[in-house]
Amino acid sequence: METMNFNLELTDEQRKYREECIAFCMNNSYVLNFLLDNNLDINFVKDHSSKLKEWALNKQVCANCKGLDECKFNQGRTFELKMDDEFLTQVYSKCRFFKEKEEKREYLKNYVIYHGNEEMMCREFDKISISTKDEIEILKSLKESFDSNKGVYLHGKPGVGKTYMMTCLGNSYVKKGSKVSFVNSATLISDLKNNFGISGYSEDALNKLKKCEILILDDIGGESISAWSRDEVFMPLLNERMEKGLKTYFTSNYDFKELEEHFSIDSRGNVDKIKANRLMERIKAVSQEKTLKGINRRI
Repeated sequence: METMNFNLELTDEQRKYREECIAFCMNNSYVLNFLLDNNLDINFVKDHSSKLKEWALNKQVCANCKGLDECKFNQGRTFELKMDDEFLTQVYSKCRFFKEKEEKREYLKNYVIYHGNEEMMCREFDKISISTKDEIEILKSLKESFDSNKGVYLHGKPGVGKTYMMTCLGNSYVKKGSKVSFVNSATLISDLKNNFGISGYSEDALNKLKKCEILILDDIGGESISAWSRDEVFMPLLNERMEKGLKTYFTSNYDFKELEEHFSIDSRGNVDKIKANRLMERIKAVSQEKTLKGINRRI
């Protein structure tokens, strides 16, 4: 039987493109390193110039990428070239940003309850813009609290960065494997009220907050004033955490004295300084008071 020959002549345009691909590859650092690592020569480039060029361009785009939001390929998936028994193979893999996102998702599972958004979950101490000596001291106190048996009660004017710092703290704890609850006090009280009719809802939510390793109560004093929130929510919650020695953090617009005044008056105008004082004793027992000064960063 006569053997058929399938060798096809390239058109001038195809030949020109092939020569351009070869020239590109022989002047590209990604390709040259690939050749060196796999002991390959110019003949290999001539046979695979188009695929090598595509891979090198992909590598360059990925090297300059700033995140998944601007991914020009398949949302975090890129490809690598590998030699498999003298054959060039294309292997798809996850880019560095995709891997980072997966890692974050993994450690964020350590949040038991979280009142915040995805941006807050990505905050880190190293990314905080420090402008005053006072801020440096507060950051130092928060970091030192990792090795303390007490949390921090951080108060200051609205907008100075209290919540921002505490979200960084919470993220640091979950990365270390601690079970953390980050709850906004007003959101917590509203949530418990709105689900009051659901059997076991309040008990389950409060038990989670009582037992988690780290509790961060954001903006305490910002909730609606009521004897119920003071006596039925915060008092048993903080009393149990105090007795079990569980670390608790707070942010507030009030200092200790102002917060006690806040809790001494209920929505009907009734004054009960004894119950307010009992609650404050629990807060003082589980945290150290720190003042954050500075300008309003929200303006």
